Amino acid sequence: KRMFSMFHESSIFIASCQHWFVLLTCNMVKSGELAKYPLAIISKLLAIYSKNGGCAYDIGCAFGTTLRNSSLGPQSEELKLCMMVGAFHGHAHNHMCQLDWHPQYIQGTGHTEGEGCEHIFTASNELARSTRHATSFHCHQAIEQHFMFWDANKYAALSTFFLSHAFCQP
Repeated sequence: KRMFSMFHESSIFIASCQHWFVLLTCNMVKSGELAKYPLAIISKLLAIYSKNGGCAYDIGCAFGTTLRNSSLGPQSEELKLCMMVGAFHGHAHNHMCQLDWHPQYIQGTGHTEGEGCEHIFTASNELARSTRHATSFHCHQAIEQHFMFWDANKYAALSTFFLSHAFCQP
């Protein structure tokens, strides 16, 4: 039991789209939020999506350097992946950092705030109570069920939004 305690899952790292759908999840093992988790997520996103993508991350400015120096650097540059800092976290940075990394100043980001994961985690806080003492299997099951329900709700809301706005043309 002690041998495997170093692999204790402590949290998850996720990627979401601008509509707050959960795209990917990654188990974080006791080590805390290290660069390996966002690098794993970025690796998968680069394999799936095409050019000119964007990714907002709390520490997107610092992580951009980590990404460029990693083995994913050439691929991320070739696909023109744009790193950003979420709008909320961006205001904690200095003015020059905001001009380079804040979504408001990056062309093509639309009206995104880059804080989708924060909204998702706020809604998933209640999971902690039911998964705290659960087995790894039951914990994964509860998290997967929660996010499947979350995505289904978001999909239904998106469909309603499109329906109500598509037929409002004069």
